[in-house]
This record gives sequence, C-alpha cells and structure tokens, in this order.
Amino acid sequence: MGKIAATVLLMLTLLAPLTSEASNRSRAFTRVPAVYQTPEGISMGSLGNLTVEVEPGEGYVYFSADPLTQIDTQGAARTAALVASYTLGRDPLSYNFYYRLESDSMIIGGPSAGAAMTVATIAALLGKEVRQDVVMTGMVNPDGTVGPVGGIPEKLEAAAKGGARVFLVPAGQRVVERTVPKQVKIGPLIMTTVEKEKVDLAELGKKLGVEVKEVSTIADAARYMIGIELERPTAKEPTLPKELKAVIERWVDHYLKESESIREWVEANLSKLSYMARNAVEKVLALSEELSNKAKKELTSGLYYTASSSAFQSTFEAEYARSLVYFAISGPKSIDLIAERVSDRIDSVGSKLNGTRPSSLSSLEALIAAKTRYYMARDALSRATLLASKKVYFDSTDWGALHWLSYAYWRAETAETWTWLFGVGKGETVPESRLRKVASVMLYEAESVVSYAVSLLQDIGATSDLLNEASDDLDRAGAAFSSGDLYGSLGLTTSALAKATASIHQWFTSDPEAVRDALRKMSYSSINELLRKGIIPVLALSYAETAKIYERSGNQFDSIVYFELSSAHAHMLSLLTLAGGQPKQTLTTTPTATGSELPATTPTTVIVTVPRTVTSTPERTGLPTSQMVLLLGALLIGLLAGYLLGKR
Repeated sequence: MGKIAATVLLMLTLLAPLTSEASNRSRAFTRVPAVYQTPEGISMGSLGNLTVEVEPGEGYVYFSADPLTQIDTQGAARTAALVASYTLGRDPLSYNFYYRLESDSMIIGGPSAGAAMTVATIAALLGKEVRQDVVMTGMVNPDGTVGPVGGIPEKLEAAAKGGARVFLVPAGQRVVERTVPKQVKIGPLIMTTVEKEKVDLAELGKKLGVEVKEVSTIADAARYMIGIELERPTAKEPTLPKELKAVIERWVDHYLKESESIREWVEANLSKLSYMARNAVEKVLALSEELSNKAKKELTSGLYYTASSSAFQSTFEAEYARSLVYFAISGPKSIDLIAERVSDRIDSVGSKLNGTRPSSLSSLEALIAAKTRYYMARDALSRATLLASKKVYFDSTDWGALHWLSYAYWRAETAETWTWLFGVGKGETVPESRLRKVASVMLYEAESVVSYAVSLLQDIGATSDLLNEASDDLDRAGAAFSSGDLYGSLGLTTSALAKATASIHQWFTSDPEAVRDALRKMSYSSINELLRKGIIPVLALSYAETAKIYERSGNQFDSIVYFELSSAHAHMLSLLTLAGGQPKQTLTTTPTATGSELPATTPTTVIVTVPRTVTSTPERTGLPTSQMVLLLGALLIGLLAGYLLGKR
C-alpha cells in the first residue's frame, strides 16, 4: 500500500502544475474571414481560425500568426483585449491574453479580424462558447464601435462555404463595391480589365443561404456570436452634480470679471492709438464682449461647461486686444516683454501642479485636465515664439504671435483654475504603480491607433487636421511619460486616442449616425456608472455637453469628435478604478428577447449587467494539445515509477 501511495503522490506532484494552469486559463474559438490574391490577381476569400486564451496575469498581450501577419493585425489584438475588458468591467491589467490566428492566406493583412478577436475575448473572459455558424468581419475601434473593412463579398462567400448561417458586417456596409475582372476581345487579342460593381450583401447572402446583419458595436456583435445581452448602466443623459455646477459658476464669474477689467483698460488707452490701430482693437473688443454675453446666456440655459468655454474665450480675446495696444505703442520690442510674462505664468502654474497630489479620483481627473492645459499653454508659447522669430505678429490666415501669446497666458490660467475642483467628488486615490501601468498601456495603445490611422489615410491620399492634433498630443504624451509626469501623459494620451479614432470615423465610417448614437450611449453609460460610485468625471461630462450641442445644431462630425473625447476620458478614469479587477457578475438566464432577428437555433440569452456580482462559475475549456502531451507523459512516468517500486 505504501508503494501505491507513493506512486499516486508522485503522479499528483507531476500533474499539479498542469491542472493548476488548466483551471486558470479559459479559451474561446471562432473563425475569421480573410481575403487573398491569386497568382492571376483575383481576390478570393478564406476562413482562418482564431483561438483566444485568457488567464490571470499582469496585462500582457501575446499574438502569433501562421503564416504571416501585418503590424496592424497585432495592434488589433491589444485593442481587442482592452475593449473586451472594459466592456465587461474587467481590469485588463489582471489578465494575460493569448491570440493565435491561423489562415490559408499567405499574408494576414489589415485589422479586419479585430471585432471578432474582441468578441472571442469576451467569450473567453466569461467562459462562454462562440457560435460557429456566425462569422464576422470588421475592425474594432478603441471606443468599442465596429469599423469598416474591405473585401466583404469575398469574405461572405468564404463564410458560406464554411457553413455559416449568419454573417456580421459593419453598420453601413450592406452595400459595397468590389472589383471584378472582365475579359474584352480586341481583334485577335483578349485583354483583362478590372471594373467596379456594387454588391448588395443581403441579396448575395440570400443566394448563398446566409443571413447578413449589420452591427455598430461589439455589444451588438456579442448578441449574435455568443448569445448574450451586454447591459450597461443607463444611457440616460447625465445630470451635473450641484458641487460641480458651483465650481463652474466660479470659473465663469472669474473669467467674465477678468475680461471686463482688461476691456476697461484697453478702452482707456484707445486714444493713444492711430485710427487704423484703434479700429482693429475695437473689433477685438467687440468680439470679447459678444463672447461674455454669450457665456451669461449659456449659464442661464444650464450649459455650464459651454458657458465657461465662452467666458475663457472672451478673456483671451480681451488679452489679445491689450497686446495689440502694447504693440501699437511700443512696437516689436513689446513682444519680448509679453512673452516673458507668459513664460513666467506658465512656469509658475507648472511648479504648482508638479507639487500637487490628488486626494480622490475626481481630484486626479482634475489634475490630469490641469496638466493637459499646462502642456497646451506651453505649446501655444512655442508657436508664438516661432512666429515672432519670423516677424509674424498679427493674424492673417491663422493666428499671429500676439494672439498665440494671449491664448497661452490664459490657457495657463485655466490649468490653475482646474485645481479648484480638488476636493469635489469621491473615490480613493490611485497608487502610483497603478497610475504608471495604466499610463504605459494607454500610451502604447495610442501609438498603435495613431500609427494605424496615419497609414489608413495615406492609403487613400487623405489628410486630417484632427489626426495631426492627435500626433502632436501623442508626442507630448511620450515626452511627459519619459519625464515622469504620469498625469500629463494620461491626459494627452487620452486626447490622442480619441482624436485618432475620430479621424478614422471621419474618413471610413459608412453610417455616421449609427456611430454617433453608439458613442452617445457609451459616453452617458460610462459617466453614469462613475457618478454612481461618487466619482465626478468633469472632462467626460464637459465633452458630452459640447457633443450634444453640436448634435442639436446638425453638426454630426463634431458631435462624434466630442462624444469620442467624452467616452475616452470616462474609459480612462474607469480603467484607473478597476484595480484588482475581477468585478462580480450576475448572469441571468432569460428567454431570448431578439429571437425574431436571429436564426431559430439562437441559444438562450445571457444578460450581463455592469457592475456585476459573481453567482456562477465560468465554464472552462479542455486542455490544449501541448498540455495533453505533457499530461500523458506524466501518466507514463507515474506508471513506470509504480512498476519500478513494485519490482523492488
């Protein structure tokens, strides 16, 4: 009996690491369509195999592909891990993610597997299976929307051959164009040309026996592919807390008083100017006063952040009028004196912010916002200095040195007034180690998204001022991170991510209304969840207000930009709060509410509510092949050891 016990003990010892690893790792599998070129130059579709494994870890993302892959596909894997985690309210820094993509295509190019990667990651995190009769194409954006891709007709045909019953495509891409080779006979010669034709994917799908569905977000896709309904907190338009309103009212009052004081000084000195100079200054004064009146009306209408923005603009326009007076009286030498004053102000604010540590999550966001505005002031001063060196003092097609100096001074002032929010709201402070991890992850993600957006626009020969701003923000974010300024890096990185993603929407979104509606829901839902925790996401609230104004005015693109900024800042703040993050889940089984939209084989819908409470154990998949080999090896060793012990 002792020998048998020893044999069993030896086997358990050998198997322990394997069973432990298996119990902690969850896996999901799906098929992803790709397009490749034949030697004759014809586009063909194929189905690749995607395996996603998730285990407790430290936020590492591993990606491998067979045979080859392009860099944007690897970047899509990291985005998939972040979006899936955020969608479920999980902390991505508490897991390691493994992606394995195998395809018959010689090169797996583009991010068209990104959305499928994200849904498969959600399935792995929940211990669910992905339906194998549903195939999806579409890139995933950091905001959780599904972006457009190419080669969809070929992918649909490949999915049909592979037995798919449902094929998911990005919203707005039901009708697409594809190139078709045509043979034309010219005398004795047969020439092959390429023509474009429009394809209605729904009609093509009917012929192939596949139902084509458009999806706007990852949550939409998860409903079809996993059979779950991802419920977020209410998407009702959030209400500003009273304590936040009080601070913003102080902002407005402060800037309006400063603006009025500067205008009075300018008016008192107008008599010293020539007729032309006085006329130019009076136009700027009129603009400043108009902005002041606008701010007062906006505040009365309950548009708090918009009012503070108008009041700020009124102040720096008044400052510009004062700078024009200085220049008219003293000439170019006044530029150096003004620039020195601005530089001193920026340095003073920077010193104050560098010595500040937030006392709550709401204070942390206020510090991030303040640091971002500090860097904006520094950038404005640099622009002014460059223009002054070229003797471009006044506005022409763009601002001149004096205008940028005026803006820089009061932008530094806004950096300081954001500190008035310290003490507002609740939420525990974030350890510096967590802050550094999140800043690093977001910086890497921003680099990937900005780089991808640049390559996309280059491919179509397009340019985007918004993407240029994103690149500038990213450069400053990298410099801030390298210097140890994690707060400034977070703010600038979040801005870069949002602007780069918005630039992709600008040029490649087929259904802008669907994107705007999805972003609005994400923004409001994320804000309401933070407010529920006692955290006041001022930036997210502010950008959401601006987005709503643009939406009401019919300016769809700017509405998308500001909802994107709002959503990105809410996501960043949420990521900081998820430390330790395997939030509890409530998995409630209900009759399928969307049965009419899905094939008859639709599984029971699982409603996942964020935030969640754990009431069920996630299902685990079987061991990978490599572990099975090791397991069999361990069994053989155990049997051999038992035999040898028996012989003795």
